[in-house]
Amino acid sequence: MERITSGIEDLNPYLGGGYPEGKGILITGPTGSGKTIFGIHFLYSNCSAGKKGLLILTRGLLEDLILQSKDLGMDLEPFIDSGTLVVENVFENRIRETISSSRLGKGLEIREKDRISQIKILSKDVEVVVQDSLGAFTSTQGCVGGDPFKKFDPIYRILAEHGCTSLFLMDDRAHRQLKGFADYLVFGKIELNLREDALSGKFSRYLSVAKMRATELSLENVQFELTSSGIRIK
Repeated sequence: MERITSGIEDLNPYLGGGYPEGKGILITGPTGSGKTIFGIHFLYSNCSAGKKGLLILTRGLLEDLILQSKDLGMDLEPFIDSGTLVVENVFENRIRETISSSRLGKGLEIREKDRISQIKILSKDVEVVVQDSLGAFTSTQGCVGGDPFKKFDPIYRILAEHGCTSLFLMDDRAHRQLKGFADYLVFGKIELNLREDALSGKFSRYLSVAKMRATELSLENVQFELTSSGIRIK
């Protein structure tokens, strides 16, 4: 199976050389564990190599993510400006649609269906995808399709059919609340954890590759740091 770089050189050996090409990988972890930075590494490295990317932003502001990427020395803005990285800003679109629907007295059903159609169009010539975050996208509050699996399944299948290597980022609290629904669909899963040292009270970050089909896994916990230049495997 062909592999595509994670954008973190020292992580690739734990993945059998990189993420399996054309497959979907779920990355879970608590707030502050570095999920978004994993996504930035992935997009920056592969867009720099000439691959076209798609960022599906379902929480937070695009300007904040761009600022974060610049602070890490992995500026995504030039790729966005050139069209190498396309952004589907679900978060901001939902805000506008909610305000509009409230004024007009209409529901969001049509908009939710159109969103999946839009992602289908955008992903046709895309090679790498990051969705940040999956939990926000599949939120059942006030949205169509109460079953989160039914909301995620069409997106996952569209990206797989187009041969996209995709990272789905998800807060572990949302992951637990939604009963780990995505675990059964994705090709691989990486879990990020924060551990507190009982003596010093300091937290350390660890990752484990919980699932990666077609890959020989060591199942060890790998310590990493968040530095001024991104993820560093210790």
